[in-house]
Amino acid sequence: MVKNKLCAIINLTEDESSLKPLTNHRPIAALPFASRYRVIDFALSNIAHADIDSAALFIAESGRSIYDHIRSGDAWNLDSQVGGGIFTFSQLNWKNRDHLENNFDDYYFNQKIYMKRSRADYVFVTGSKILANIDIKAVRREHISSNADITLIYKPILKDLIDGNHPKERSIVFDADGYLTQLEEMSDFSDDNRVNASLSMYLLSAEKMFEIIERAESEGQYMELDELIQYYALDYKTNTYEYTGYAANLSSIENYYQANMDMLDRSKFTAVFHSSLPILTKTKNGSPTYYAEDSNAKNAIIATDCLIEGEVLNSIINRKVKVAANSTVKNSILLQGTKVGEGAVIEYAIIDKDCVIEPGAKIVGTPDNLVVIAKNTHVEA
Repeated sequence: MVKNKLCAIINLTEDESSLKPLTNHRPIAALPFASRYRVIDFALSNIAHADIDSAALFIAESGRSIYDHIRSGDAWNLDSQVGGGIFTFSQLNWKNRDHLENNFDDYYFNQKIYMKRSRADYVFVTGSKILANIDIKAVRREHISSNADITLIYKPILKDLIDGNHPKERSIVFDADGYLTQLEEMSDFSDDNRVNASLSMYLLSAEKMFEIIERAESEGQYMELDELIQYYALDYKTNTYEYTGYAANLSSIENYYQANMDMLDRSKFTAVFHSSLPILTKTKNGSPTYYAEDSNAKNAIIATDCLIEGEVLNSIINRKVKVAANSTVKNSILLQGTKVGEGAVIEYAIIDKDCVIEPGAKIVGTPDNLVVIAKNTHVEA
């Protein structure tokens, strides 16, 4: 048996309301990112680089968009036929509500059975809306050497970057030895210019995870595992691990937009996609994008299978998008299959999949007031 074997639990159960209408028909984890990736790619890539061959995805509603993307999991080496693979548990909102209303005592049944069958010594628990290239192997090494019960991953961030969309997330305080001493609501940070923000990612032994679940059941505490570990973290010896790389929290439309725009910065793009732990995704073969002679594309990320006849500036363009002649797309995100008609103008906007923007139509927002067009919308001039 592999020494110190790891399994992973990814909770795709975050509150999606602040990202609607983009999350009307998909979880946050299925949102497109940087023209060819999905948000779930970050968590799955972190797992792949740690040589974890078994992962469980707990999905709040339908998992259709997630299943369509991950398929067998081979892009992340999670297609093992012997003991490993990706295990999905969907419709958690409905199932958990039914359990609580009917006083069932098996709220954590799926989590427990998954961990037992994985036969792992340690479990990595994470959500999906925080984007980061985490070296889980390094976290495990520090966890073992610290002799802690739990290791919590955090990142120092500027207070100015904190918005009001973190009701369940915490900033942390730790002692001189790096052990957790306090958890604070994001709005209750100190007078310092920076705050140590928990990334809601944890590593602990499977044995300790079972212990925490057993305690929660006896005390009537029912929540997702990342929230549960946070709830009890101060009752255990919790070590803290500082993450120093790029990170983004997709807690709102504005944050989702900014994280995509960050990728137009070459240094940030390189740090995320060309580091020693690059983000992996499912391969999609397509034709090269065609740029017409009179087109103008600058400082943009443009995927394959596109037709660019107009102007694209400071924007993220996903697959199979058509930008017609004399049209302008600035400071915007266009998701797959969008068609922009001749003479149309799009600025500071996010256009979801398969929208049709009629010739001459204008969709103009501002940096402080982004316009979001829902999937399959037809925008007339």
